[in-house]
Amino acid sequence: MPESISEILEKQLKQHLGEVVPNHATYDIHAALELSEILEAKGFSFQLKDLYPKSMDKTQWRAIFHKNGKKFSADDPQSSMAVCSAAVDALTNQ
Repeated sequence: MPESISEILEKQLKQHLGEVVPNHATYDIHAALELSEILEAKGFSFQLKDLYPKSMDKTQWRAIFHKNGKKFSADDPQSSMAVCSAAVDALTNQ
């Protein structure tokens, strides 16, 4: 059975960070924010933006990590997925 995007992201995060990756970071925004703190400790700055702040029926989030003038971002309807996707991009391409 093919892996879900969430499983792939969590596997990639564990490859980069080991066991310090919070459980269920792709599903739980609190765990995803813990992940952002781990990256901030590694020198990244972090932002999470609601792209439709006034909408009652649309959700889209943008997570952004910055380090050394480089920007790593991802958009997703789920805030936790946006954070994890941007984190993988940042850790892979820093």
